[in-house]
Amino acid sequence: WDVTLLSIKCESTNPSAMNTSLRIERLGRGEFAISGTFFNNIELDKDVIVELRIYRSHSGNEEDYKLTPYSIAPQPFDVYLNTMYRSVLMKTIGDCHDMPKYENGYDYPFPKGTFNITRCQLTGGGLPEILTPGFYRGEAIIDAHPTVVQTLTLIVRISLKMF
Repeated sequence: WDVTLLSIKCESTNPSAMNTSLRIERLGRGEFAISGTFFNNIELDKDVIVELRIYRSHSGNEEDYKLTPYSIAPQPFDVYLNTMYRSVLMKTIGDCHDMPKYENGYDYPFPKGTFNITRCQLTGGGLPEILTPGFYRGEAIIDAHPTVVQTLTLIVRISLKMF
């Protein structure tokens, strides 16, 4: 399957604690990437919860999106880093960022600071080999309540790969 990036939106309830600023860049005809920054200024410990909601729509209309089984239930930050972050996110976006890789498991603490994301393309590594064509909306939520809730929403179109 092929993926086309359509939109990305980032929201933070407290940008001085955590903030993500991402944009879609056109690299060439039909070729897109994500660039921007992720800023973290808080302790990301076991009390921080991460959730991933994946919706699919056949048309792209808001009312057609339905929750898929690919969603990840709310889980502690350290569990997320040792599972989804390492096995899916790092394989999907590759080496286009300076965030920690944790190849041998999460090593507390997650560093504070600003991390750069530069022309990350979704490669599909770590994702299902077969996806139903259509529109997918992913909502990643980092909940460090009451300090901050960070939400990232990404919409992509999945189409059959033409050889």
